[in-house]
Amino acid sequence: MQQDGRGNLIEEGRISSRQMAMLLFTLIISTVDVYLPAVVAGVAGRDAWIAVFLAVVYALVIWAVAVTLASRFPRQTIIHYSKEILGPFLGGLIGMLLLVYFFFVGASIVRILVEIMKSSFMPRTPLVIFAASVVLVACYALFGGLEVIARVNGILLPLGIAALLFVGLGSLPQVDFGQYLPVLEKGLGPVNWGGVILASTIAEIIIILMLYPYLQDRNRVGLNGLWALLGLGAAMLIGVLAIGLFTAEVTAAMNFPALEMVRVIRLGPQRTYLDIVIAAIWVGGIFVKVALVYYAVALGLAQWLGLRNYRPLVVPVGILMVALSVMAYHGLSDLLYTELKIFPGYSLSHALLIPLLLLVVAWLRGWRAKG
Repeated sequence: MQQDGRGNLIEEGRISSRQMAMLLFTLIISTVDVYLPAVVAGVAGRDAWIAVFLAVVYALVIWAVAVTLASRFPRQTIIHYSKEILGPFLGGLIGMLLLVYFFFVGASIVRILVEIMKSSFMPRTPLVIFAASVVLVACYALFGGLEVIARVNGILLPLGIAALLFVGLGSLPQVDFGQYLPVLEKGLGPVNWGGVILASTIAEIIIILMLYPYLQDRNRVGLNGLWALLGLGAAMLIGVLAIGLFTAEVTAAMNFPALEMVRVIRLGPQRTYLDIVIAAIWVGGIFVKVALVYYAVALGLAQWLGLRNYRPLVVPVGILMVALSVMAYHGLSDLLYTELKIFPGYSLSHALLIPLLLLVVAWLRGWRAKG
């Protein structure tokens, strides 16, 4: 059965699949290398580098399912075709579950930024000041649309990659590779769980299900996304260098290993003290991530409600995001507990099981929208 598939797209801007891949890279790397090395080191220990490889493999499966589903309905977002596939009630429920997922991710990202700034640089500043600041700037970007977010990312991402390479190359002379031996000391189970934790964060790439209709060259989406995931794997291996610097036990006890890595880098006999500069670059990446997820929520909610414009929803969604980011967690320990115990199942059920269900049902019924 052929569907016409001309949903209410609302957004008029278009980006290339290359810009999309850059957005996906920033979406993940802006947070995954900041605190997750500590979480994974606590689970997989010295074998965290193997967990990175497993995470990339799991993420490739998620990416394949998401792109295959999106390509069947190239002129619609998942908010539209979920209703066509499962009916108005179940499809609408699926759409709302995904919007809540993106909203939760956005609020958690804001809280991560708040914790970085408060614990490492400005401990006396109220949480709400940091949260409101980043959401306010993201709010301004949303009024410009998807193209503006992509162009800002095109400026900030090279700086982020340069900072990442600086941290990796600067740390390398002090890394003790003996800290990674023996391999699989505790077996494959902890390593696999570490890979699942990482994959649950990388699973945020299903935001492609909201971006796909706005891509100019959809035939290159799969390949560019593949390169982005492989690049993420290499970037996460840089984060794992913290184990070679501090040992797995010490890394697991750190709040933000990436900042500690920067602080031990030396240029000649002097320390660089570039942690504030690197943190500023990371804040730029986190801003892009917040803006992109925030955009997906506002756009998707407008489509779910049948509105002609998502911009009236930008401010209310932003206020709720700030409120949730401040009130949802009592502190960093709550945030890390959620990432370790709750978020993996929550994320993967939304990022893999829901798209897989929609893909299977659409395939069985032979439903495909016209491109």
